[in-house]
Amino acid sequence: DASSRSHAVFIVVVEQSEADGEGERAAGGASALEDGGAWRPVHIGRLNLVDLAGSERPRLTGATGQRLEETKKINQSLSAVGNVIAALTDRCASRQHIPYRDSKLTRLLEDSLGGNCKTTMMAMVSPAAESFTESLSTLKFAHRAKGIRNSPRVNEDLDQRTLLRRYEAEVKRLRTELRESQQLWQRRIDQMEQQQ
Repeated sequence: DASSRSHAVFIVVVEQSEADGEGERAAGGASALEDGGAWRPVHIGRLNLVDLAGSERPRLTGATGQRLEETKKINQSLSAVGNVIAALTDRCASRQHIPYRDSKLTRLLEDSLGGNCKTTMMAMVSPAAESFTESLSTLKFAHRAKGIRNSPRVNEDLDQRTLLRRYEAEVKRLRTELRESQQLWQRRIDQMEQQQ
């Protein structure tokens, strides 16, 4: 009897780099080196599709042997996910540690749980009366997960030219601010001298 009870995690990582003059794409790691020695920006996206197995109460299912061990591991990892969600949604500022390392599952889902991702969660419940407690538990879990606040941003490794352009624009802006500030102080000094 082969068990089908397990979590399923399907991860897709997509890397996109800008085309150079000949229309070739960068290949390889997080940043691709051009022939001239400059780095091209590489945008990295990651899609996590996760199907969590539901928790099970061994005394109700009568699981024994290997099936019991699988149930224990599944419940343990679901508990770890619940602990991470509780830590992320805890209103008390004194709790700063998020226990991502408590299980492989929470480690894989670190970005999805309070990190740099847009996250959507679907909770599956049953209308059957005998599944009431499991459905209620699932809805409470989903309600807690709804309180997680992620801060998604573009994952980008910048090339040297882009950084140089950004730094030049920043220097230009700061010089303009400095010039305006100097002019303002000079006007104030001139006004004070005229009043005396």
